[in-house]
Amino acid sequence: MKTFLLFTLLLCTVAVPPAGAADLPHPVLDPIAANGKWKLLEPVRTFGPDNLYEEINGEAELVLPYGMKRLAVAVLGRTARPGSEVRLEIYEMASSRDAYGIWSQYRYPDQELLPIPPSEAIVSDTSADFFRGDTFVRIRSKPGDGSRSEVVGISTEIVALLAGSASPPEEARALDDLPGRVAGSILYQKRAMLGYECLAPGFEVKFSTTTTGHYLLLPSATDGGAGRKARLARELPEYREVNPTLFNAQTPSGELWMTPEGGCVLAVAGKIPREQAGPLLSSFAQRLRGMCRPTR
Repeated sequence: MKTFLLFTLLLCTVAVPPAGAADLPHPVLDPIAANGKWKLLEPVRTFGPDNLYEEINGEAELVLPYGMKRLAVAVLGRTARPGSEVRLEIYEMASSRDAYGIWSQYRYPDQELLPIPPSEAIVSDTSADFFRGDTFVRIRSKPGDGSRSEVVGISTEIVALLAGSASPPEEARALDDLPGRVAGSILYQKRAMLGYECLAPGFEVKFSTTTTGHYLLLPSATDGGAGRKARLARELPEYREVNPTLFNAQTPSGELWMTPEGGCVLAVAGKIPREQAGPLLSSFAQRLRGMCRPTR
């Protein structure tokens, strides 16, 4: 009888997880909650693609095309500062490119960027957005004295706990080098660009030189580009081939001029006549040369 009771007690001890273990579903939360600087103010909540709308209704459609696997939401307070409150949203994405894509959707011109090596965060006195590897993180702090230091402090801790590259995709780096590009306007779009689904996925950046408009970069297509070209012809308004290396369409925002480069399609869009589009596309192609490798 004593042996049976002892076995029962041991079984119960093994079966019951440590207090709070179920509330720490993301690897970075465990060391942050354990280091003594921060404490969880409420249970951690997790969401997947099927119920993401319950947490970010209205923004779920922005996130889901980027292959969101899981979202962990945690609310923490600074142990040394009673009343402080920081909300973490930790998104596990399908790839580093997708994590960058979501980050780019929250990036706008004139925002402050702060290096948090190896990442770069969009920051304000009460917020920070950054990515590293396949993880995108949003941090929001309750306004008050010290809120900025808390946002930056916990961002630094999280970045150090994540793995992977924090560099933008090579296409985004190339766009950032284009003449007249508007800083902070690069987007990686998984849905429509300029309102057309056939112009995605791809990269987009605004430019302002003697004229204004958009540069577009459609990466190499897996079918060699034949299917994409047929779709562009089918879906873009007034699509026409000016010559074998120059295509044109008429969109509500102006002319859309396109040219193939390797396996990519490069484009400029806006109120841009052909004589201006040619030099812009030529300069664009020179910077992308060798990067647009055909996909087989």
